[in-house]
Amino acid sequence: MKALLLLGCPEVPSQTPMAIYAISQLNDMGYEVTVSSNPAAAKLLKVSDPKNCYPHKNVNIDRFLEDAGAKDFDLVLGFVHKDSAATYFITYCSVMNYKKAIALVFQRDASLVEDYSKMVSENTDAEVVSCIAYHNPNPIKVNLNKALKNLKQDN
Repeated sequence: MKALLLLGCPEVPSQTPMAIYAISQLNDMGYEVTVSSNPAAAKLLKVSDPKNCYPHKNVNIDRFLEDAGAKDFDLVLGFVHKDSAATYFITYCSVMNYKKAIALVFQRDASLVEDYSKMVSENTDAEVVSCIAYHNPNPIKVNLNKALKNLKQDN
């Protein structure tokens, strides 16, 4: 099985640890993980996992998008914490072949969480999982765990 993890700009402190956590969980579920991100997010992942304990392939978010229509994934998991991340997630979902998509929406502002969730819901068939979080990764982790548990039950 193949999973694509879509990361936005790494300005949110909880994104990098949650990305590593997500990679770990997906690896444990049997997924080969590809991370699509900008160079800064990719470097943060590399520095955070110097021994590659959490195996994944890195691809550039813009270059990968050019070929995304030719790619098939069982799962697309997107971290959505700003409008550009929502736009990338929507674009990826519109051009890719996938079985399941999950948007993990988080932000410190509840109205932004609502806006991004609505944007994704109106433009994709993705399951939207949302929470108010920024520095503390635990609310994101709890919601990701619920989504992955549901995914396991569906498979």
